[in-house]
Amino acid sequence: MADKLSFGNTFNALEKAISIAQKRNAVITSNISNLDTPGYKPKDINFKNELARALETNPKQDLARTDPRHLSMQMNGDRMIEPYEEQGEWNGYNWANIDSEMTKLTENNLVYRTAVEALLRKMNLLKEVVREGGR
Repeated sequence: MADKLSFGNTFNALEKAISIAQKRNAVITSNISNLDTPGYKPKDINFKNELARALETNPKQDLARTDPRHLSMQMNGDRMIEPYEEQGEWNGYNWANIDSEMTKLTENNLVYRTAVEALLRKMNLLKEVVREGGR
């Protein structure tokens, strides 16, 4: 349990949360920009599932690449983006709903800002430890 709460693992978790939130932001803004596209089905990233998957991935378990042409076993960003339908709300033109997308964008922004703030606080704590250790 103590290993899961270590300083390095916290940095890693926050970094992954920020990365996933950035990708989700791009997907949501793409949905908003396609509001007038006929038949468009919005896409989304399930933040909780992707963060759990990212944190379960152990980089030490990656397969060795003996040739640069071999495929990498790293997480593919496109795999996490999935189309969804807004509870069957077809508006006669497409599945996109500006209110829903703006709500998701606001929620995602809050997640991103919280993770960035937590990362900054961890960095300030580390800076203070180094400063106090030098006295």
